[in-house]
Parts: sequence; structure tokens; C-alpha cells
Amino acid sequence: MDVVSVIVSIGRCFVDPIKKHCGYLIHYKSNIKNLEDRIGKLHANMDGVQLKIDAAKRNGQVILPVVEWWVEKVRNILHEDAEANKKGLNGWCPRYSLSRKAEKKTLEIDVLLKDGQFSEVSSSPPPLGIGSSSVEGIMDFQSRTKMRKEVLEALRDDKINMIAICGMGGIWKTTMAKEVAKRAKDDKLFDEVVMAVVSQNLDLSKIQGQIADMLGLELKGQSEGGRAKQLYSRLKDIESVLVILDDVWEALDLEAVGIPYGGQHNRCKILLTSRSEEACTQMKTQKIFHIKVLSEEEAWNLFRETAGNCIDTPGLHSIAKEVAKKCGGLPVAIVTVGRALENKSEFEWSAALQQLRKAIPENIPGLDSKVYSSIKLSYDSLKSDEAQSCFLLCCLFPEDSNIPIEHLVRYVMGQRLFAKTDTVAEARNRVHAMVKNLKRSFLLLDSEKGEERVKMHDVVRDFAISIAEKRGFLVRCNETMEEWPEKDSCERSTAISLVSKKLKRHPDGLECPKLELLQLASKINNWDALPLPLPLPLNLFKGMKGLKVLSLFGISFPSLPQSINVLQNLRTLQFVHCELTDVSAIGALTKLEILSFIKSKIKELPREMRNLSHLLLLELTECSDLERIPPDLLSSLSHLEELYMFGVEVKWKPMEEEEKDEEEGANASLTELMSLSYLVVLKIQIPNIKVLPKDLAFKKETIKFQIFASYDKGIDEEDDDLNYLFKNSLGLARCDGEATVGLGAMAPS
Repeated sequence: MDVVSVIVSIGRCFVDPIKKHCGYLIHYKSNIKNLEDRIGKLHANMDGVQLKIDAAKRNGQVILPVVEWWVEKVRNILHEDAEANKKGLNGWCPRYSLSRKAEKKTLEIDVLLKDGQFSEVSSSPPPLGIGSSSVEGIMDFQSRTKMRKEVLEALRDDKINMIAICGMGGIWKTTMAKEVAKRAKDDKLFDEVVMAVVSQNLDLSKIQGQIADMLGLELKGQSEGGRAKQLYSRLKDIESVLVILDDVWEALDLEAVGIPYGGQHNRCKILLTSRSEEACTQMKTQKIFHIKVLSEEEAWNLFRETAGNCIDTPGLHSIAKEVAKKCGGLPVAIVTVGRALENKSEFEWSAALQQLRKAIPENIPGLDSKVYSSIKLSYDSLKSDEAQSCFLLCCLFPEDSNIPIEHLVRYVMGQRLFAKTDTVAEARNRVHAMVKNLKRSFLLLDSEKGEERVKMHDVVRDFAISIAEKRGFLVRCNETMEEWPEKDSCERSTAISLVSKKLKRHPDGLECPKLELLQLASKINNWDALPLPLPLPLNLFKGMKGLKVLSLFGISFPSLPQSINVLQNLRTLQFVHCELTDVSAIGALTKLEILSFIKSKIKELPREMRNLSHLLLLELTECSDLERIPPDLLSSLSHLEELYMFGVEVKWKPMEEEEKDEEEGANASLTELMSLSYLVVLKIQIPNIKVLPKDLAFKKETIKFQIFASYDKGIDEEDDDLNYLFKNSLGLARCDGEATVGLGAMAPS
């Protein structure tokens, strides 16, 4: 190669890089413009993906990791302040640097735009898991650690298929079982660990459903036998599985549930928790562990953790020590009392100790007397009679129930338990506030069904019943009960709650002059089919003239008995999941303030309801058979504050037929709602926008509304999951090519 060729080659090595770097200056504006365009596209793409993510989360979906990674990368880029650097330009060097960075960032965004074309952003959530222990640190106590190790050792034994943890109520057998489940999963002893609550009122379908949910299995069979076969097959396919059956009261037929046992599947092991050692023995449990109360030292450490640092003050320490001893080492009592006295004064502690010393334990088999005196202290420490009344109402519902707080609201309203409460909304706010306080005191528990439900610990519920009985409550939640309780006990009662699927008849002519609340149910949670009709005797209500609240759950009858006319003091009337034919007698109940037909089979509202001018709340949620509401009925409910009609297919009169004369069988028009001057809550589903008034305006300035227009048959709500704390929303779908109605149509007048 000659000298000229060498020089040319060397020149090329320098010219190309120089040309490239000069290009950053020459193409500065275009590079910056390209970057701005890409950032705009990235913003738009990010907004679209975020909409999909939000929709997926509302439906309980799990966002894919690759989507979360992409969103994080996009957010990092969008947060960079390229504009600030651009505005600070002086000279060529900043132009060069920014142009170079812009080109590099543009290429980076191009990759993200390409990667962000997701066909789906989410997947179904994993099967339900088992929660951790309710109070941090209790499982670290020596007595609990020792038992946990022994239980895990038994589960490792190939010769043992079934073990049990037995003890009194409130000893936290469930907490121990959950901790064992957690350790078993961490140690990989089993491929799957599932848990179901059995409870005193045995429900095989409920048990099957809980296990299936944890396995991610959809049970398609309608009969218990069909569901059992499907569950059995799924469990057999798992190489090793631990099934925890919590709160067993009597021998359970595992085959009927669908749980393989023993030689049917040697690696399917069963862990029971029970108050009844006899039930565990009948189930041929091979090893039973008796869980006992905490030692004095353990109890004191738990009490310190719950009650706080105030117990270390010199004047309080000795009193706190004695209060802790009165809890008898029972975890639920320790936590309940500790929370009730947290950060209280020495005088309050002394008064509490005196109450604990003088309390008379209730004679309920299987419960230590100290438990009741401890829970009574927490109950007595409630700040008002209203809070105590609200707490006692919860014992009207069966054990392990997810108690709808809305039912408490309506019972409180009907019985006038709260002073100076004029509206339903005010009562609802006060009840929710009290429920939160009761949960903080550990007298009530959170429900897995959400914030509008609550649960009551079984020991606390037994205590509540013992107190409520002194106030005239009669609670019999036994689903196998065939007859009403004794006549004398009914006639002395102020409140009666009977839950049974086996009742053969209702009494005729009871004299209950003190009765204010009557709750009759074939079932309250987890509905199956409606029961066979059980006639209500003509004189059932004749001797209940003081009745203020009447709730019927899952009861089928052709018509209300004539004696309902005597209930002139009735303010709350609820039909939940009932099958009704003729309810015209309701028109005679002129003091009625709350009327509910939740999920009941009713075809039309009677004209006689026009007499209910004092009605504050009308509930027709998920009355899917309801087709007709007579004209002028709604407008006659002049004091109506709340109307709930989701999941209803009323054939509303279209707007174009407003001027026509009323025909036989004609329906109401939505324009009637505009005349309701007290209406503050409206939750309604309509078939299409044709029935919606063009200028739907309300007289109240602050109205809470949720309106959904669709040809679909009802809404997609979880069974018995009724929402009363909703936020304003308007969903009007396109129907026959017509445009949706905007939010402006909802403005108050």
C-alpha cells in the first residue's frame, strides 16, 4: 500500500466519527423534536396501559410482572426533566450533549413503545392462602413453640394421617393451626395446604367451597354428593396435601365432604381443631394435642404488649399484674381486657379490677368463668348504652356469620335505639363508627366479606347472648330446630331470633306484649335454593302489637297473614331472599320507615304501598322477577330518602309515552323520582336510556347516586354482597346506536 492510500484510510477513521459527532449539532432540532414526539406517544401508551391495569385490579386480577416492569421503566423516563435542560442552553456544547442524549433516549423509548403492545396485562389471582396469626409474637411463647414443633413432628410421621388440637373457646386453636400451616408450607412438607371452618352449624357445601377456593377449583356440581366427587378427585391428584378443618363440634363425615383419608390417600393428612375431644375421638384421630392457657409469664408478656407502656408506672404496675391474672391465661380475654384499658388512668384500672373481682360468671358449659368476667369488663367499658345495644344486636345472627352492618342500621332505626337520629344516613354513620370502635376493642372482628360486614368471635358471642338474655333476647340459631321455643319464653321476650331450616310450623296466637324485634330465618349466609313454602298462621302477629322490627330471611309464603294489620308500630320490615306472592297488606302499616325486599321473588309492588308516606328507605336490590311498579306509587312516598334498585328489570314507562293515558297494567315513570324532595341516595339499574328523563334533576343539592343502564339481566355482584357505601357513578351503555348520556344530566336543580 502506498503512502497516499494509508493517509486516505487513516483519514476515513477520523472523518466518520467526526461526521457523526457533528451530526449531533446539525440535527439538534430534529433530534429534540423526535424525542418530544416519542415522549408524547409514550404518554398516550402509558395512559392506555394504566386504564387496563385499573380495570383489571377492580376485577381482582393480578398484574403481570412484565407489565409492572414496563410501567416502572416508563415512569422513570417520563420523570426526567428534559425540558429544564433544554431551556438552559448556552453555546454549542450543551446543544451537542442534549442532541446526543435525545437520540439515545429516542431509541430507548422506541424499544419501550414496541414492548408496550400488551395483549393482556393481568391474570387470575392465585388460590386463597391461609392468614397469619392474629397477634404478633404469641407463637413465640415457649408453650406454643413446643406444641407447634410436636404437631409438625406428628405431621411428618408416615403412620399418622389425622391429628387434632383441642381446647376451650378463645384459647386460639385456630391461631395455632394457621401457624402450623405456615411452617408446614415454609418447610415444604406438603405441596398444598388448605383450610375450612366447620363451625357448630354444619354446612357441607360451605366446607367444600372453602377448600375448593384455596385450591383454585370451581365446583360445578349442584348436589353435595357431586361436589364431593369433584373435590375428592382434585385432592387425590395432589401428591401431598394438608387439610385443616377448624372448629369441629361433632364427628364429620369426610367422605361426604370429599376428603380422602387413610388408605384412600396416604399423603393426605388432616388437622382438626375442636372444643370437643369426643368428636375428635369419634373421627378416629390418631393423636390429640391439648392446648392450654398461657403460663403466668407468657400471659403477662402478652398483656404488656396489648395494654401498652402505661402498666410500667409505679402506682399501676401491681394493679395491672392482678388484672392480667384475672384473665386466666386465655389469649382472647387478655387481648380484650388489655385493649380496653390501654393508656387508661390508675383510677380506671382500679375500677376495672373491682369489676373483675365482683363479676358473676355465666353458667355456659365449656367456658371458664374468668373468660366471661374479662369480656364483661370490655363490654362495660363501652362508652354508651347505644354501643352496648349495637353490640348485642350482633348476637342475633348465627355463629360464624358475616353480619351485614346495614341490617344493624335498620334494626337500630326501627327500635329507635339512637337518640337524635333523624335520617337513615345519620344512623348508618353512627352504626359504622360504633362497629369500628367495637372492632378496636376486639368485641367484633373484621369480615373476609369486606368493610360492610363484621364477625363476632364465638366466645364473645356466647357472652353477648348471656347478657342479651337478661334484656329479654331469645336467640336460637340451630338449623335443625323443628319447633319454636317454649311459649312462656317467647311471650317474655323483647327480641326473638330463630334460624332453622327444619321448622315444621309457626305458632298461632302468641301473646308477646314486650316483643319489639322478630327475626325468622331458614338461613342467613350462603344461600342455596329457597325453602318449600311454610304458611304463616293467620294470627301469628296478633299478640305482637309492640313489634317495631320484622325481618324474614329465606322464607316462602303465598301472602302475609291478616294479623300483620295489628303491627301499627312497625317501622322496619325486611324480606331477604323470600318468595312472595301477595304483600298488599303492607299498605296498612302506615308508620313503616324501612321496607326491604332484597333478592326476593316478587313480581310487582302493590298499589296499597301508596299509603306509606312515612317510608324513608325502599330496597328492591336484585329482585330479578320484579317487572311492575304502579304509576304514582313512587311519587306518593313523599319522605323517601333512599332507593335501591340494582339488579331489577322494571319495565319503566318510556319518555315518549309520558303523555298517554294510564292503561291497565301500566308502569311507573322515572320522572316520579324528581318529585321526591327528601331523596338523597339513589342506586338504580335501568334497561336503556330511553326511560331516563332528559333533564333528570333532583330537589336535594347533595344526592348520592349510582345509575347503570344496560340491556344485561342484572349486575355482576357477589352473592349477598350489597354495597351501601358506594361513590357517585354513572354507567350508561350504548343501546341501539344511541349515544350515552353525560354526567351533566344528573345535576341537581
